Amino acid sequence: MSAPRTSFPAADLIAPHVNTLSKYLTRAAVNQARSNFELGQVEWQVVTLLGVFQPISIRELTFHALLDAAQVSRAVAALAKRGLVSRRQSPEDRREAKLTLTAAGRSLHADLTVAAVERNNTLLEGFSAKETRALIEKLDILIERAKVLADESKG
Repeated sequence: MSAPRTSFPAADLIAPHVNTLSKYLTRAAVNQARSNFELGQVEWQVVTLLGVFQPISIRELTFHALLDAAQVSRAVAALAKRGLVSRRQSPEDRREAKLTLTAAGRSLHADLTVAAVERNNTLLEGFSAKETRALIEKLDILIERAKVLADESKG
């Protein structure tokens, strides 16, 4: 392993590249969710996360979405009003509700997943399966290291 560098040209810093990629990918997904499914950004995130983590509490959903609880709460209320999300009292803690997607919510999640796969395929066009796996492995390593940095910086 090579020695750590102590100075970088700005173009070599990884965070701006990853942040820019994330913003463009989010913008593409949200634009598509807004125009095709009438979902705002937080609503899109909630449906996407519920499709993976349900049943889940608002507190847990807020953690996974990396968003403010009030934003998530408003999005859940809007999605529930549209019949996409249901709330049930948690059997473990009666003060807490567990959220799940309704049949309509699961159908929407399936449509969002198809759209995500299409965007993913476009993004990775020209990459071999081996290159794609290597990229994902490297990104997973960076994500784990970033989590450690975030935890260490809490103070």
